[in-house]
Parts: sequence; C-alpha cells; structure tokens
Amino acid sequence: MVRLPGGVETMVRVKFLGTSASEWAAVLGRCSHDSYHLPGWMRAAEFGDGGKARAVYATNGEQELLVPIIRRRVDAEGWDAVSPYGYGGPIVSDDVSRKFIDAALRAIVDRLRETGCISWFIRLHPLLNAEWQSSVGQVVEQGKTVSIDLTKSEEAHWRETRRGHRKNIVRAMAEGVTVRIDRDFDDLSTLIRLYSDTMRRLEAAPSYYFDERYYHALVTEIGANLRLFVAEEAGGIIGATLFSVAWDTGIMQAHLFGMDEQYLHRHPYKVITHAARNWGREQGLKRLHLGGGVGGSSSDSLFNFKHGFSPDTHVFRTQRVIVDSKRYMSLCGGDDSVLSDMTGYFPAYRRDSVATRVGGVGEALAKTELCSR
Repeated sequence: MVRLPGGVETMVRVKFLGTSASEWAAVLGRCSHDSYHLPGWMRAAEFGDGGKARAVYATNGEQELLVPIIRRRVDAEGWDAVSPYGYGGPIVSDDVSRKFIDAALRAIVDRLRETGCISWFIRLHPLLNAEWQSSVGQVVEQGKTVSIDLTKSEEAHWRETRRGHRKNIVRAMAEGVTVRIDRDFDDLSTLIRLYSDTMRRLEAAPSYYFDERYYHALVTEIGANLRLFVAEEAGGIIGATLFSVAWDTGIMQAHLFGMDEQYLHRHPYKVITHAARNWGREQGLKRLHLGGGVGGSSSDSLFNFKHGFSPDTHVFRTQRVIVDSKRYMSLCGGDDSVLSDMTGYFPAYRRDSVATRVGGVGEALAKTELCSR
C-alpha cells in the first residue's frame, strides 16, 4: 500500500521479472518501447554492462510501469541497479498519471532496498520519456540529443543537412563509396574489429570496450531489430554502423560505429547516416535517433556534428535514486554531502573505479570525422 499526496492510498504491486518471463513480453505489447527494453537486448547487455539483467515492474491493476535494470555487485552485502548502455528508461501504460509514477517508483525503491540494493541509476529515453516528471530521487538534465524526423521528404532531409556534410557525402559517393545493408551479419566481425581498432587508436579506457560476446548475443537475441550498414570503396569495407530498430514505435537508433583509419577522408559515418535515413524513411519509420555529445553534452563538437543532420533536438536526462542512504554514505567514506547533491558522477562510490562509456560513435567521431568538416 502506497500513500499518495493528499492522503489517498493505492495498492501498487511490484515484481522482479527475469528475461524469460512472459509477463515482460506482455507489457511490451501494451506499452510504447524501444529496442533497449527487449528481454533479448537485456540478455546481451549482461556481457556489456557486467551484471544480471532484470526488469522491475509495478502496477495498480490499471496503470503499469516497467524499467529494465542491470544488477551489479558492489560487495558481499549489496548491489546497485543501472540502465543498460543506451536509453532503457521506464515504459508506462497510456494515460499514466504522475501520482502513479511516483507511487510505483517508491514501491519499487522499497523492494530494491529489501533485497540489498544501494542505488539506482536510470537513463531516461529522450523520446519516450520526453515529458517525464518524478519527485523520487533526482532528475538531472545531461544535455541534448539529435534525431531525424523520418516522416519528412528526401528533399527536406537534404535541405536540413549542413552544407559541409552534403559536400562530404556527395564527394565520397562520387569517388565510389557505396553503402549496403548486411542482413545476415556476415561482416559483424569486421564491425567488431573496426570498433576495437578505433578505441585502441583513441587510447580509450577499458570500459569503452565490449566483450565480443555482446555483439554476437545482440544478433542472436534480437537480430530482427538490428540492421548493419556497411560502407565500402573498391570492394573493401571502410566503415560500419549497427542500428537498432523498434518496429512498433518506429524508432531507429545509431548504436555502434567503426571506421578504417585510412579512409577517414571519405567520411563513412556521414555517408552511412545519409543512407540509413533514406532507408528508415522508405520503411515508414518515424525517428532516427543519433544521440548526443560526449558524456551527454550538447556543447561539444560531437553534438555539433550530429546537429548538422537535423534541427530536431531532445533533452537527455537521468534519474538518480539513493535506495539505502546509510550504505551509500558509508561507501562514500561517511560524507553525508553525497546524499544532498547527486548531480555529479553517480553513484559516487563508483567514481574512481568505473570510467564513463561514451560509445563507439561518440569518441570516434569526436576525434576523427570532426577533424575535417
């Protein structure tokens, strides 16, 4: 039983769901969602985020809320919850009320605490959680992301593309660069190599790398929701991007990208993005979400690069919840200031041991594609 503002009480039931639970799939059938919310995506995320995939589900019999989480071990006594890499924020039923959202989140926090959870970090979805409001924990604005409206015409897309981007795309195609979709993922190993080479070239922190099992698990688990776009010149692959596709909601997401260092002058990511938006438009999809800047920033060169494809931006926010304040403060050295200011690195006790992962597209483009606009 949860007491709402004004003294009204409502019964909110909370469940932890495993990735094989039929109830998880049923909720997806009733609620707008992205690929990040699929059980298969979460099974793959266990290799990428180093934990156990679950979903927390709350309902009062009429309204419902589901949030996918990765359960990560902190120590022998406790664990913390984090959204999978990407934008796996809460999904809710139609016409859900703000009162229910807060009641559901408070009920979930109580259950998390009972099972030893210390903190909960939620990456809110810039599109699906655009109107999200909650008094539970702290919601923090991280920056902006960019998306392309796929309901617009080809001519409109080209007009909205920055002049420098258009020039690079036209020149690359004139020099023989082509893009194809590898539907059977025969070139997945090439994407893995290009992505890993890019990260090594940038001297990226270990957390920027994905276990090779992560890529193969994605293809095995949700291959129908993935498209691998490959850029080629003279029969050789010069770049590749893995996109996710949520068919029911019409959302396409750029997920991982790799490029051959010798072909940076061909701007493979720009050519692939141009081809991907054409394909998405032809498929009747609604949005191609490119993401934001490095670390969520909307004031860096990466965000500016993506903004060159579309004027449409969205606010990216995260929600931070301290589930067990006593344990949280203890892990932070007894400093109680961490309980009142959660706008910095969260959870604070992982600040020195875990580096923030930007992702393949992020760091790679910030230091390569952007050097010659």
